[in-house]
Amino acid sequence: MNHPSGTSSILLVPVNGSNLDIAMRFVRQFYEHFNYPFDQNRKREVLAKFIVDESLGRVWLIEQAGVAVGYAIVAFSFSLELNGRSAFLDEFFIESSSRSGGVGASVLREIELWCSSVGVMTVRLEADVSNERATALYLSSGYEDLQRRLLTKFLNK
Repeated sequence: MNHPSGTSSILLVPVNGSNLDIAMRFVRQFYEHFNYPFDQNRKREVLAKFIVDESLGRVWLIEQAGVAVGYAIVAFSFSLELNGRSAFLDEFFIESSSRSGGVGASVLREIELWCSSVGVMTVRLEADVSNERATALYLSSGYEDLQRRLLTKFLNK
């Protein structure tokens, strides 16, 4: 997917077996950036399963001017409240050297267009409460804070 809106040719490249190692490099950076627990083998195994089942969603490498600078994962779900198929932008990471100049906003628009084309009614995402820069990007891109809490329960941990 190309998005040539003045952001030096942004391209979303589907992750597959041939570029999984590149995606994993960015996954590691994302987890290290937020100090999240990271098990390389487990994350690779889960991501490998995800990329072969398109009913789950998509994973893309984000390329700028032909160079991979990040990745995005969109997972599908269904919500009666939100009138049907929805998507969750589960992980969205752009390396620090490429975080200005509209790259993030451009990628969000491209993901939203793709989601709309596959019947998604709503895109949701989360931002760490301390990540004010990401929150500002999401709000300026039209995402709303519905004043709800995302709660999590780990099963079979």
